[in-house]
Amino acid sequence: MLAGVLLAIIGTADVVRTRTGTDAAPRRVLTVIVVLLLWIGVAVVAVPGLGLPVGAVATAIVLAALWIATTTPVRPTDARPSTTPRRVWWRRSGSWPSVLLAVALAVLLLTVPSVDPSGFVVEWQRGSAPAFVAAVPLAAIVGGVGAALFLVDSANVVVAQALPPGLSPDTVGRAVEDGRGRRLFARRPRRDPRDAQPAGDDDAGAGTVLLQGGRMIGPIERLLLAGFSLVGAFPVIAALIAAKGIVRFPEIRRETTGYQAEYFLIGSLVSWAMAFAAAGMCWLLAQG
Repeated sequence: MLAGVLLAIIGTADVVRTRTGTDAAPRRVLTVIVVLLLWIGVAVVAVPGLGLPVGAVATAIVLAALWIATTTPVRPTDARPSTTPRRVWWRRSGSWPSVLLAVALAVLLLTVPSVDPSGFVVEWQRGSAPAFVAAVPLAAIVGGVGAALFLVDSANVVVAQALPPGLSPDTVGRAVEDGRGRRLFARRPRRDPRDAQPAGDDDAGAGTVLLQGGRMIGPIERLLLAGFSLVGAFPVIAALIAAKGIVRFPEIRRETTGYQAEYFLIGSLVSWAMAFAAAGMCWLLAQG
């Protein structure tokens, strides 16, 4: 159950960080305030509501704070690199935050003994909760909520860390050009012929995008895959994965450098692995 609480704490923080949209000082203060309020709410549900030890919940909050301090949110923006502040050194260390988080979750799931839940959440589930909620073990519900929150925006951070430096959204998702002036994954927007301008008058960096919809499609895809995995709808999972490849194939085929294919494959595999891992965690918690 504590693993679900940890994922919920991280997931709520990343949902807020992603939607602030900027690293300006006033927004950072607002983000910190909102995150702290949400964490207090999660702690209230976890300690008096579920009966978890205060020290265990405090440890989960410390781990979540380390995640926030060492990762950068993936925001749906096409801001230019010149307007993006340089990341501090501890946020440019590759995938080690994701690896440490995976180790922490494995330790919590496999070694920490289960606690007999008690509190107002337990009483609600046993007394007035809908029948389908009462039929599911509380640990699985907590794990499912935490996993769902993590799969929304935190999983995008994991995918960005897994990508090679030249393929990460920080370098190619914002109309970045390589040393020879070739735009990676560039795509011109459709224009009205009446707005056509003479050749050469265009801004060379304007209108380039990189799979911006992927940051919205990715969470939906992960949630669907995790949900279908839990109910055993494996043919539907196969159809979803095949449909994604069919939809992306024309776009990848038009790109000649191979970068977009690598971006698609690495991002998809990491995203699918997290969805199936979340489903596995919920299944494990349901087994008690």
